[in-house]
Amino acid sequence: MGYIPIIAFRYSGRYGHFRKPYSNVSSLTYPFPPRTALAGLLGAVLGIPKEKVSETFNEKKLKVAVSIESKVKTITHVTNLRQDSSGQVSYSIKIPKKDWKPKPLTNIPDSNKPAQIPMELLRNPSFLIYISLPERMDELKSRLANKRYVYTPCMGLSEFLAKLQYIPNQNEYAEILKAGIYEISTVVFKDDCSLMVEKLKSNKHHIHELRAPHLGTSERRFTYKRYLLNIIPGTFPVKMKVSPYKFDNKIITFL
Repeated sequence: MGYIPIIAFRYSGRYGHFRKPYSNVSSLTYPFPPRTALAGLLGAVLGIPKEKVSETFNEKKLKVAVSIESKVKTITHVTNLRQDSSGQVSYSIKIPKKDWKPKPLTNIPDSNKPAQIPMELLRNPSFLIYISLPERMDELKSRLANKRYVYTPCMGLSEFLAKLQYIPNQNEYAEILKAGIYEISTVVFKDDCSLMVEKLKSNKHHIHELRAPHLGTSERRFTYKRYLLNIIPGTFPVKMKVSPYKFDNKIITFL
């Protein structure tokens, strides 16, 4: 039915956190990087300004698929956070005297006092990412292969550094398949398929359904989709209503 260009790379780190926006008291994480987070990652690799990421990697220009490579493990870490109130900034700098000592803060408002927030973290996360970005494929491939990123890649938060490993393939094209029954290797949009429940096995499948961000704007307004994924690394059976793709002997679908 046709082919599209694909680049594959491994996205891993010691810790990761992709915050669920509806979590309040505790900061919960998605078990995989949503499409919006991967658009930000590509923006860091290619040096795209933050306000232009949503337009540069919109649905027409970017296709991205995610495969869970290692079993999803989480830990809870209590984080100290403080919200500083806005204040005036002095643009004149005075050199302090040699015997000057800072005065201790007094009358600290409640909004500035530290708060302990339980944060759910992914532990040793590893994902296989499949990218189709026709307008900048050569540049993306070169930067991934030579590890020459414009900005430092991270795993959701800037505190969690990420490792990107380019995966070379002799055939850098994915074949477009017909709709039908397949063993899918990636996270799949729920409306594009139906889960073959009768083919599931308890020791090979742990299927989750969740709602995650799909597209965002520069004003940080998001649209969402519902996805199916297998928490245990491997494939799971679905009946596709739309065309999946075959790449490197794996059946993938895009977020």
